[in-house]
Amino acid sequence: MKKRKWYFLRYMMKYCYYLLGGTVCACLLHLAVVRGNSVISQVIDDMLGGKEVVLKAFATEFIVLVLAGFVLAFIKQLLFGVYCVKVSGAYRKRVAEKLYRVEYAYLKNENSATVINKLNADMAEAENLLSYGVPQIIMSVAGVVIYSDYVGSLNRGLLLLMLVTYPIVFWIAAKLVKKISALTGTYRAKSDVMTGIAQDVLSGILVLRSFGLEEHFGQRMHEAAADLVDNEEKRTRVSNTAMLVRKMVQWMPNIICAVYSVVLVGRGALSIGGLLAFVVTLGRLVEAFVGVPFNFVEIAGSIVCIRRIEEILNTPDEESGTWTEGENDTDVIISLQDICFGYTQETQVLNGFDLCVRAGENIALVGESGGGKSTVFNVLCAFYRVQSGSYRLYGREIGEWDIQAARERLALVSQNIFLFPTTIEENIAYGNRAASHEEIVEACKKAQIHEFIMTLPQGYQTLVGERGAMLSGGQKQRISIARAILKNVPILLLDEPTSAIDVETEGLIQEALHNVMKGRTCITIAHRLSTVQNADCIYVVSGGKIAEHGTHAALLAANGVYAKLYKRSVTEV
Repeated sequence: MKKRKWYFLRYMMKYCYYLLGGTVCACLLHLAVVRGNSVISQVIDDMLGGKEVVLKAFATEFIVLVLAGFVLAFIKQLLFGVYCVKVSGAYRKRVAEKLYRVEYAYLKNENSATVINKLNADMAEAENLLSYGVPQIIMSVAGVVIYSDYVGSLNRGLLLLMLVTYPIVFWIAAKLVKKISALTGTYRAKSDVMTGIAQDVLSGILVLRSFGLEEHFGQRMHEAAADLVDNEEKRTRVSNTAMLVRKMVQWMPNIICAVYSVVLVGRGALSIGGLLAFVVTLGRLVEAFVGVPFNFVEIAGSIVCIRRIEEILNTPDEESGTWTEGENDTDVIISLQDICFGYTQETQVLNGFDLCVRAGENIALVGESGGGKSTVFNVLCAFYRVQSGSYRLYGREIGEWDIQAARERLALVSQNIFLFPTTIEENIAYGNRAASHEEIVEACKKAQIHEFIMTLPQGYQTLVGERGAMLSGGQKQRISIARAILKNVPILLLDEPTSAIDVETEGLIQEALHNVMKGRTCITIAHRLSTVQNADCIYVVSGGKIAEHGTHAALLAANGVYAKLYKRSVTEV
């Protein structure tokens, strides 16, 4: 099993010099407090002992200590702040970059609402740990060490009395940390559910309203919110209990030590000045003593959130080689041999699949739904790696290719068109970010969409809306074809490009496809078999393998699986 990496800890260590500087300032600040107490204690004892006190010298040192305290507090806060910004900034960048490299299977299987929550809410908790949790722990630990040493110098008995109560504090804090962690994990999971429902409502608002599902989704949201509130009530009770217990535990040593210090003064073991110094220091010492374990209670939720983010960072990257060169010596550009693949261990989608595509060929994959046609495209784009068999692109095993270099030779036009909520021109320009406006216009003319764009008030600067909601299916399809034309790659993958399109629009799309297919190697998944009659070769996919192949006429003459599919397709039309 692969060892889990803690990237958050790595970045904490990378910028630890800021933390170290803040820690030094924190220690010096505590020492300044101790020195101030010592000066006051000595002055009081000297005055009570009848010695002459030089107020000017006392005041000068005291003012210097106060000013030094202000400066140290400012520098400490500044260094801790810079540390938080540096670590959280680098961590956010690492997570963002990871999303572009993570295995496609992870993004496909993980709920998008969960991923969004990890990037936003969980990341905010991680930043809270850096800005508040870590500095508080450092201040508490430094305070424990320095104030304990000072109290021990006053009287060891007082220090031992403080330490007696400490095991109880740690035991209580450990119990609370366990409960807080469990409740925080549950809270995050329930929050993911709520975000997922909200996302479904927004993306499916047309279906929701047309089928009258408002009440159903409203009830789902209400139940999810009720679960969330119930969990938060429990977490609040635990947090409040922790706060109450902390206050009670703080009072115990305060009362005990205060009484004992008075006894020591009565016995002459502690001076009046020492008593005053102890009383002033006691509050800080107790706060630091109790603060260390209870700070872990407060950051328990942040640690849970960091673990959730680390799940993304520990997900395997897409496999990628280093090969980036182009053509091979033969005209075979795609070769799939004995490919076996399944999305789960229990089911095999491709079972001994073979396909050979030569440069400039126009081939089609047809067959019943679920036969494995779309899976072939997933394999060709290297979204998934096969369990066995060989996939060669330009004579090279796909595993040898730099994954981005391989995809730069492919353009996919899918039946499920995704457009970004920006302008028409920018959506098309994603095919080639270096393209000029004139090149974009030329691509749109070939895609049979330019004339429609020019009828819009803002033309190419028209916003398409969320997922292209302002456009029809045929318009979105032609924009995606223009994007593929602009990419100008040798291999074109067409995933049912005329599916669910009316006859008039289909004519425009067919003409656009004819333009984009010129001089390219094309592989088309077809539902309407009439659209691939002119393909150089038609492959019938059944049971995860090629059942038969040939030209349209040859397959009809053979009166096999293709002939039955074609007759059904014509009947449906």
